[in-house]
Amino acid sequence: MELSALQELVKERYFKTDSERGIYHTALWFHEEVGELSSAIASGDKENAKEEFADVLMWLMTLANLMGVDMQQAVDVYLANPRKLPVK
Repeated sequence: MELSALQELVKERYFKTDSERGIYHTALWFHEEVGELSSAIASGDKENAKEEFADVLMWLMTLANLMGVDMQQAVDVYLANPRKLPVK
């Protein structure tokens, strides 16, 4: 799935409830999911980590939607920045 399609899917499914919750509380949910991912990584639980990676990505898309950020464009700009290339 393309990043832009994923962001649109997340918007269709969750934007109403996420916008009602507000950006501040949505950001708190995002931070909670990052914490759960960190715990899964620390424990070496790969199956749980896979689920938490997906949770973090969905909440990140939700935050981008609430802020009106096009993630495809943001990633494209990031990848085009020569300062972001790996050091050899």
